[in-house]
Amino acid sequence: MQASILWLYGGAGVGKSAFAQSLSESFQVKQELAASFFFVRSDGSRNNGEQVIPTLVSQLVHTFKGLDRFVKERIRTTPDLFTKQHQVQMQELFVEPLCGLKSRSFLRRVVESLLSIVTMDVQGSWPRLIVIDGLDECQNPDVQCELLRVIARAIPRIPYPLRFLITSRPESHITRTFDYDRDLQATIIHRYNLSDDRDADADIQKYLEKEFKEIRRVHHLRNHLPLDWPGQTAISQLVVRSSNHFIYASTVIKYIRSPKHRPDDRLKVILGLQPPQDQDRPYPQLDTLYSFVFQGVGNFGQLEKICLLLGILYFQSRNIGFFAAQTYSYRSIVEGVLGLRAGDLFLLIDPIISLITINNLGIVQIFHKSLFDYLLDPSRGGHLPFDLARVHEVAATHILKKYIHASGCEFFWP
Repeated sequence: MQASILWLYGGAGVGKSAFAQSLSESFQVKQELAASFFFVRSDGSRNNGEQVIPTLVSQLVHTFKGLDRFVKERIRTTPDLFTKQHQVQMQELFVEPLCGLKSRSFLRRVVESLLSIVTMDVQGSWPRLIVIDGLDECQNPDVQCELLRVIARAIPRIPYPLRFLITSRPESHITRTFDYDRDLQATIIHRYNLSDDRDADADIQKYLEKEFKEIRRVHHLRNHLPLDWPGQTAISQLVVRSSNHFIYASTVIKYIRSPKHRPDDRLKVILGLQPPQDQDRPYPQLDTLYSFVFQGVGNFGQLEKICLLLGILYFQSRNIGFFAAQTYSYRSIVEGVLGLRAGDLFLLIDPIISLITINNLGIVQIFHKSLFDYLLDPSRGGHLPFDLARVHEVAATHILKKYIHASGCEFFWP
């Protein structure tokens, strides 16, 4: 049996929205897109969960011929319908009009059969796609979870083979809803973690090659760029820096292709071969993304510990000093260094779960290599309490405490 919901999730900037947009356009061309809603956090009209069901219904009436009659009748008999709970709206505006349309279609086909008229089912018997992108960008987490439950409850009652594509970051409340909500457990759901996509590097390389070719074709200075610019080595370096996430590659391309600058000079800035010019910001999209995620941290004390954790991961990733001899990327050891109880690390990283993860082996990892570049550049992440000297101090204190305790010299350290 086919899944009714595909949950496409992954870290911030992995390319979920780009995929959803591309898929929507493809299904639209084939006339198999029933409806779509794309959340945008910065847009007041598109970060409000109250707009989702009315928007989907307004598109469905164009997908299913004759549906508007049933929807209008519901609105006429219940004028305040759009102010009611999501569950009521879904039933009254979505499910029941589709059921009414299906019943009328069935009666029509019976009559046509009696008249020996052979026709196609214009209502469509194939699955039609409904896309809800960026659920985590809905401003109210409770509404995010409620929309998932409402969709799950509606699916068994919808008389047409609709399929829902829902994309989001793996925020803890969304993950818990998928994992434990009874309505969703009763629904056939397929999950795909885009951050684990094995083809991501190859896709990013193709994207970069295509975009650089376009820059060589249309840029004002195209005649001053070598035919093989930027070269396979530079592209390979950018692929590695992308860390399987399209947002880095797309941000780099937008910076390099600026018609007001030399593309070759801007590539050198990205590769660290020359400094940016005054007021030049090579990574505005990434900076906005990272800043927004860190703004979601509850309090300064938690933010300080998160920065200590990121500092530990930074040193460990570079095999620096005594970090070279320690496995600080393991959850249990990191919790010891930070003075946390077992399991508290999950609570600590919850606000930045789209940037960092803990796998089944207990290994703590970041999604983006570019996160360290952001933290280390005072002009980008200077507002954060990211202090590498403090990281060394905390780690050294932890090791010294363990050594003194193991030596039985607790007189020197209570």
